[in-house]
Amino acid sequence: MKDFRKKRLMITTAVLACVFTLFNTNTSNAQDIGADVLSSYVWRGTQFGSGAHIQPWVELGSGSLTGGIWGSFPTTASGGGNELDLWVSYDFGPLALTVTNYSFPTNDGTYGAGNPGLFDSDWMEISGSADLGPVGITVGYFTDAEALYIEAAFPVGAVDIGIGFGSDSKDAFYASGDSGLVNLSFGGSKHIKITEEYSLPVSGSFIYNPDSEAAFLVFGMSF
Repeated sequence: MKDFRKKRLMITTAVLACVFTLFNTNTSNAQDIGADVLSSYVWRGTQFGSGAHIQPWVELGSGSLTGGIWGSFPTTASGGGNELDLWVSYDFGPLALTVTNYSFPTNDGTYGAGNPGLFDSDWMEISGSADLGPVGITVGYFTDAEALYIEAAFPVGAVDIGIGFGSDSKDAFYASGDSGLVNLSFGGSKHIKITEEYSLPVSGSFIYNPDSEAAFLVFGMSF
């Protein structure tokens, strides 16, 4: 167990080192910032918190290496579902590998008792993504929870379809301690013209979780 925790600590340190290197390097980098506003926060077939969420992000890249910070915060103090993640990714061409360190701060930005902090590795996921023709495949594995997620995403006409499968080896994470389909999503997007030089991207998705029999209809805007 001690050796495993040391390995997780080494992985966390490597993630942070890559992110900080991207932020502090003197070479020419691509950088971007933005935010999404969603009517509710639904991730992989499960809703987090309640009400509308604002999801800001910052991304820096240098060649095939990118990294950044992503967050999700409810628009009301009682909404819940706060999240703040560090991630780093490397694109090998046919395959991109990503390490994400998830954290869940309280409403004032601190971390309560039993809630892993920003630099802890309790909620670390290693994932890979690749495109197989028109189908995008994502595979993610949470190292501590021992939870596997596999998703296939593809377009059918103007509709974007996602099919997600979750498997729980240790805890009740995706499928209540079992395995099964946890995410069926059907969505679309368009741009609403505001001025001659700016159009607002909007999107909508119907999401159904066959395992929990939960259904959601989510509207979003991107800035």
